[in-house]
Amino acid sequence: MTMRARPSWVAGDRGLVAVLTLLLLLVNGCHVRPRQYHIVVLCSIPAFEPILDGLKTQLGQLGYEEGVQVNYQVRFRDDREPAPWSVKGEALFDEDIDLLFAFPTEAAMAAKEVADGTDIPVVFAYAGIENSDLVASVREPGGNTTGVRFPGPEQIGKRLELIHSIAPHVKRIWIGYHREYPNTAPALAILRPLARALGLELVEVPVSTLDELEADLVERGQSGDPGMDAMLIMPDGYNHSPRGWALIRDFANQHDLPLAGSFLYTVEEGAVVGNANDLYDVGRDAAPLVAKIFSGIPAGTIPVVTPEQDLYINVRRTQELGLQVPEGLLRQAKVIIR
Repeated sequence: MTMRARPSWVAGDRGLVAVLTLLLLLVNGCHVRPRQYHIVVLCSIPAFEPILDGLKTQLGQLGYEEGVQVNYQVRFRDDREPAPWSVKGEALFDEDIDLLFAFPTEAAMAAKEVADGTDIPVVFAYAGIENSDLVASVREPGGNTTGVRFPGPEQIGKRLELIHSIAPHVKRIWIGYHREYPNTAPALAILRPLARALGLELVEVPVSTLDELEADLVERGQSGDPGMDAMLIMPDGYNHSPRGWALIRDFANQHDLPLAGSFLYTVEEGAVVGNANDLYDVGRDAAPLVAKIFSGIPAGTIPVVTPEQDLYINVRRTQELGLQVPEGLLRQAKVIIR
């Protein structure tokens, strides 16, 4: 078979094209901009901002650096008077959005509401999935939503057991709570039967405003008997707002009442015990979920993550109240204040 020689002009043109392509890559290669993802962040309790810090740090380690591969548009709300939060119909976005990141529960519910009927994925952090319709299940959240769960039922039950272990003489435990908050019903469903089993009385104060919460404590403070032997922090926006927390903390301190708190700051400020999660770590736990969505995995197929809760004990405060912490609890504690 006779081989036909390739015309020299063909080889020359192809060589020229290759050279030009190389030159273009050399000139422009350093200026090729990576895909930049736009995340809108909704936060209904600004004190939970460490969640966002943890997300940014871990996403950066996963290759999504802020200002390069990803940018954030953050919307905080004023939490001085927490209330159900809705963003339906609001002008949330200045540009196209790739993902909604929301925390805690009420912001997560608002994010799902605004994303309904769109293809915008939602990743929540520290949101209660009980009584909120956020997901179908932990293993298969469904829709276009996934996230890091707030382990509220487990935490609130453990909190009651903790105060009972540290102050076994206590019989009446005050709980003031926002009656309409989504985490309230699941918490009460755990607390009520557990209190009966432990021989405890829950002094329930359901309220609709912080003014009502304050009025209850003022009235109790003016009586000879406040009608309680201890106080317990509930998992809602009122208890964790600056004003609400100050009301509960100050009452407990003024009346020498054992207080079962939540986050580390509550224990540092006078609670004898607290159990919650490190919010920064919660944000870090959410980052792999976001990265999976950016890689093309549907959010609704990514299982929900449940973080491990931490235990904090204020031994100094227990001693001031004449209480003693069981040695077994001290061994479990992540932080001990002496």
